[in-house]
Amino acid sequence: MNISYKWLQEYIDIDLNPVELAEKLTAAGLEANLVDQFPEFYRSIKVGHVISQEKHPDADKLSVCQVDLGAGELHQIICGAPNVAQGQNVAVATIGTVFPTGLKIKKAKLRGVMSHGMICSESELELSTDHSGIMVLDSAAQPGIDMTEYLSGGDVSIELDLTPDRSDALGHIGVARDLAALMGKSLKIPELNLTEAQAETADQISVEILDPQACPRYATRLVRNIKISPSPTWLRQRLQAVGIRSINNVVDAANYVLMETGHPLHTFDLRYIEGGKIRVRLAVEREKITTLDGKERELDDRVLLICDDVKPIAVAGVMGGENSEVKDDTTDLLLESAYFDPVVVRRGARKLQLATDASHRFERGTDPNGIPYALDRLAGLIVDLAGGEITRGQVDAYPVEIKPVQVDFRVERCNKILGTKIPAAEMRHILIGLGMDIVGAETFLVTVPTFRPDITREIDLIEEIGRIHGYDNIPVPEHFSIANKMSPVTPDTAREKIIDQLAAIGFNQIYGNSLVSVDEHPAVFGAEEALLLANPLSRDMASIRTSLMVGLVKAAEYNLNRRQTDLKLFELGQVSTTDPGSETGAKERSHLVLFLAGNIQVQQWSQPAVSADVFHMKGILFSLFNGLFKEQLYFKPLDHALFSNALEIVLGDSTIGVLGDLKEASETSEARLGVYCEVYLPADLGLGQTIKYEKVPAFPTVERDLSFMIDGAVRHDDIDKIINENAGKYLLYSRLYDIYEGKSIASGKKSLTFRLVFQNQKRTLTEKEIDKDFRRILKGLEGAYNATLREAI
Repeated sequence: MNISYKWLQEYIDIDLNPVELAEKLTAAGLEANLVDQFPEFYRSIKVGHVISQEKHPDADKLSVCQVDLGAGELHQIICGAPNVAQGQNVAVATIGTVFPTGLKIKKAKLRGVMSHGMICSESELELSTDHSGIMVLDSAAQPGIDMTEYLSGGDVSIELDLTPDRSDALGHIGVARDLAALMGKSLKIPELNLTEAQAETADQISVEILDPQACPRYATRLVRNIKISPSPTWLRQRLQAVGIRSINNVVDAANYVLMETGHPLHTFDLRYIEGGKIRVRLAVEREKITTLDGKERELDDRVLLICDDVKPIAVAGVMGGENSEVKDDTTDLLLESAYFDPVVVRRGARKLQLATDASHRFERGTDPNGIPYALDRLAGLIVDLAGGEITRGQVDAYPVEIKPVQVDFRVERCNKILGTKIPAAEMRHILIGLGMDIVGAETFLVTVPTFRPDITREIDLIEEIGRIHGYDNIPVPEHFSIANKMSPVTPDTAREKIIDQLAAIGFNQIYGNSLVSVDEHPAVFGAEEALLLANPLSRDMASIRTSLMVGLVKAAEYNLNRRQTDLKLFELGQVSTTDPGSETGAKERSHLVLFLAGNIQVQQWSQPAVSADVFHMKGILFSLFNGLFKEQLYFKPLDHALFSNALEIVLGDSTIGVLGDLKEASETSEARLGVYCEVYLPADLGLGQTIKYEKVPAFPTVERDLSFMIDGAVRHDDIDKIINENAGKYLLYSRLYDIYEGKSIASGKKSLTFRLVFQNQKRTLTEKEIDKDFRRILKGLEGAYNATLREAI
């Protein structure tokens, strides 16, 4: 929704510029951005004053006009419009103007006479489809200003991206109310001073609501003897600033009150209302109505209708009917202000595939008790713009009153949740500023007005206090922690975290049999002795597994043999081995096995296929332990009978597993089955972990690339260790992103490039500080591995 900066100033004294105002609104939860309401080519369309208009010497339908574009600057323009005349203010496309159609205005000779521009119609300016003649501007328009300034009146449009619950902010008064509370200022709501005729409204029209649940309230007034005409400049500018095109004074008045109060209204031509009655009912199956957009629509019993005594005249809360439309010769009006159930309006709008400004507001919930004000405001504005007389009183059908909600509110509770020490008096001031009634001292009984249907609980009021007090004003400690006693990490929760994480990245969990034959004990972790069952059910289940490999390989082969080539499998299970040093003679551990086969990334139009390899498995395992438990894994090359490209997995001082390319069982084949990884999970994994939350740093990171030559046998882990030991406290992380071994590199050497990312949490780092850490890292690498700098970026 768009609002107008100048329009907003009618309801509150604003001492902020548009940019500051947008920032203020955004901080209070009404996300705001300045927008340009007009196309760019409008800036080269100028207001011109026709000084003279003469017949073209060689063309009966053309006129030669002398047009003042400001400061006495006259331009000769040839115009073919029949309505151009001396003394008019017009819109002139100057030389160089490029229209959206691609038309570019140039100097041109028309029938021997030079023309220096073009006088525009509304159609050419995309303001309407009217191309019957030129657009004649207001007589007060200042020659020389561009059309953007003329149409906006120098106003600024602000776009609000509102959450669905803030229906109260769908009008200027609602936004101004928030600003008044934020800035401690008074809200100025326009007063109503209606002059009513003697004739009673109730004597001329009646209202019958047949479904009070779908339409809890419906009010109407009559205005007679009005005259339809164009709207004044100020009204057109107001509506233009919020993206609404001017139609005529009556339609514009209804749109004005809509954008002012946030409450949709509708105007009917009274001469088409038959029987002197308004009836609100649900449609019957296959009933039809032609709406204002000229389309005939078939209805069902989900659609709520506004009808007269004979026929439907509008789809309630969505769009009026063509058969009661206000026309140029309309003199008598019936005004509608109503409250419709949001669900019913949403259902009807979806059925008809119609989305309008009215349905947008009704679906979110309007104010049932703001109906009389909006109706009288519209009636008064119409009389101001179009003349006429207002009949006496409203006809207001309101079978069951919708009363304001009352909520108990505790000051102490609010401060505890927000982490503040806001005085009760300030909270009272905030809530009253938002239109609420307060009773009480430290515990309030808050009466919430019906224009805030989103507030029903104490926590909603606490959110309002925080929002208006200012989230930036709520003190936040440098860090805070949640102890494990609040969210204890147990072996079971550690398992759950692992399962959830792997499932989230596409792995499928399997369950292998824990009983295997005595021959099925691959030496994944060396020569471990299996536990044998005293009374096995069969030879195939005579021992307890010592690793998870057997079950995993069976599942993988089963899938691969059925052409399921891209696999991500895992199992979390228990394994057992003999342990002569224990009381039971056995030990049991939790193991995790991971398996990758085929492609880790499938081929698409935008990306090639990528085969799974040891590095993918290494990254998955590293992310799993570091991301879930803040544990740092290290990997060392390993010779292993079952794997090629094998790596030993180290946690702290202990080896906890192995990964590598799993060789196929065939002795004659060197093919791999897939990438295999198995680790045992320490019993204390994740225990004692404290979750620490910190502010998002406000200061930028600084990146440096370090390229150096080093012996080819030096492992990445060892290099990474030297970098971290020498980097100092500002290194956020380092990452290897390039390895090169080629013609320009000496035999046995390799060139590595690490990206180093630095950051200070409290201030911006200087080049001098970064250079110091950079040199220290390089010196450490030189001393440990005789590395030589290749280039620094």
